[in-house]
Amino acid sequence: MIYEIQKNTWSLNVSVEETGVSVTGGHFGSVNLLPSPLFSMQYAPLGGNVTGIDSSCGWESVRSICEDGLFRFWFVRPHGAADITVSLMGTIDDCGISWRCEIINCDSAYSVHEVTYPVPAVSGQPLHLFLPDCCGRALMNAGENGFSAWYDYPGHNMSMQYYAFWGNAGGIYLGVHDPDACMKTFRIRTEQNEGHLQIDYPAIGIGCPANSFAMGGIMRWEYLGGDWYDAAMIYARFVRTEAKWMPVKGRPDTPQKFKEIPFWICDYIPNSPSQLEARPMTLATVSERYGKDYWVDAPIALKEALGTPVGYHVYNWHEIPFNINYPHFLPAKDTFLAGAAKLKTAGVYLFPYINAVSWEMDDAEEGFAENFENTGKYGAAIRADGSALDVIYPQKKASGRDTRLVPICPTFLRWHGIMEEVARGMEASLPIDGIYFDQIAAVPSFACRSTSHSHLPGGGSYWSDGYNRMMEKINARKPRDKFYFSESNAEPYMKSFDGYLTWVWTMGDDVPAFPAVYAGYIQMLGRYTDGAKRDDDVYFRYHLAEGLLFGQQLGWINAHVVYNEERMRYLKQLVHTRYAYTELFTHGSLLRPPVVKTDIPPVTSSGITMRQVVAGAWKTAAEDKIVIFVVNVSEAEAAAELTLYPAEYGADAPASLSLTLAPMSVQVLEYPAAL
Repeated sequence: MIYEIQKNTWSLNVSVEETGVSVTGGHFGSVNLLPSPLFSMQYAPLGGNVTGIDSSCGWESVRSICEDGLFRFWFVRPHGAADITVSLMGTIDDCGISWRCEIINCDSAYSVHEVTYPVPAVSGQPLHLFLPDCCGRALMNAGENGFSAWYDYPGHNMSMQYYAFWGNAGGIYLGVHDPDACMKTFRIRTEQNEGHLQIDYPAIGIGCPANSFAMGGIMRWEYLGGDWYDAAMIYARFVRTEAKWMPVKGRPDTPQKFKEIPFWICDYIPNSPSQLEARPMTLATVSERYGKDYWVDAPIALKEALGTPVGYHVYNWHEIPFNINYPHFLPAKDTFLAGAAKLKTAGVYLFPYINAVSWEMDDAEEGFAENFENTGKYGAAIRADGSALDVIYPQKKASGRDTRLVPICPTFLRWHGIMEEVARGMEASLPIDGIYFDQIAAVPSFACRSTSHSHLPGGGSYWSDGYNRMMEKINARKPRDKFYFSESNAEPYMKSFDGYLTWVWTMGDDVPAFPAVYAGYIQMLGRYTDGAKRDDDVYFRYHLAEGLLFGQQLGWINAHVVYNEERMRYLKQLVHTRYAYTELFTHGSLLRPPVVKTDIPPVTSSGITMRQVVAGAWKTAAEDKIVIFVVNVSEAEAAAELTLYPAEYGADAPASLSLTLAPMSVQVLEYPAAL
């Protein structure tokens, strides 16, 4: 039996056999659907080997219904071996299909381990790809160039839950609309003009008998009438109406003074003798170049030179060595207390680092009464083999042992208590403006297999739920004038923090998809352009420019930039522009970026290709004004032609615009809303 769905912009053919169901064809715009199963499943007898099956064959029986805009499929007894049923329902509308999947395991001798969401294989020429890596990446001609990666959600490189393929006449949006942010693994591969996306859902209750569960949210296939920006708008409609992690736009809970920070610096306090050689590796070669007082003197000089607020993200403020003896952060070094007092007097906002995820596995060596061996191991995230999930870091302990940090399962309540004790202790004893809770929005979720924690082994939403509950407890007594932020920008922790450290938005194919969805809901701060690439001036200028266009608070670089007159001339322009448009970036919306043509060719350096004239468009919260930002990154004068979208912007603006830009300069153009 063949079911054929035909709509104006998309079609789908599904073949139903006695023992399986497959997609056999169809299209979304100019993207074709290839023959492929709807889903796959892994299951095992208790204590036995895992067996795989997909929807296309191997079921004892399959029942189907297709009528009145509804698909219903029931897949019964995989390989005739286990009393497991997969129920799959697809709701059809003019734009696409929404799939819901439930696993009913009535067999006490078997456990389901993993199921994939319904996702079609696709083809097209050209075949472009969007993936939500950090801020979002648009890989043009990915079908020809080839690409392969996998990401755990939520985590450092998987900030949102959707992908998109498109060609010259539209394409397909593939998004998991899961308001609970359950853990998933996304696997993407393109080659020979084909695209293959697989989304794995770890079963709830892996290893447990008769584990029945519904997969998180719905799997949405939708016709995509444009490109990555249109895909972001589809996802935005979901998160702004259904997602449980959304704060209020404009963030009235964040003090205004922190919204007004246009520029951030980062550095660390030089080691004391007891800290040996353990230090933040990416920052280590700068802070000791200028003498022991550099970490205080340079930030003060930079703030005076900029004439704007400056945020200072400071590392190594504690007595324990970096990445060693966590979570025993207090007390602070005397050198930090003395320097922090000077920084506060100068008006520099100060935010010290703590790691809020990991416990150092061998802290008992230093005699801490509460340590990993007697407490932390009971909260460790556990692998399938029963071992703790330990990660080796480059620092060495005094004993010579490698540093092993163990991510703590976020359901472990003692960890919540420790983090609150650390936060309250820091706020009571240090002259600071907030705290950086490292790794929470960066470390990928992990399907913890512990049978003693308060969650079932395997998947679900407990990873993000646990950290959000921890932060809700800490936020309940947070001083009103403090700012909390975390590393990277995994979406489900947004309501817990004032800001996300977006330091790795430094790929050449970045697009502002995350800001298009979430601008105004959280402060996005910084791109790191120091470290190994600190001498690359084009890299420095390009990422400052893109940071402005993406609505980020700029910087997160070392304060020694104040000693470079040429960089400072460029930096001041962008920082002052960002500061002047604080209200726009806090409450406004990011629009489809203008298309730029220029006589200055792109430059390839530090591993990426960088356009030399870039532009962005924003709309005020009142929707009464459109603001266009254009930046010339190059050291030469540039002629540029901009294609704008006045009808889409709702602006009284031209469809095209010719500009001449001075070297290393920014121009801002404002247009009123169309009458």
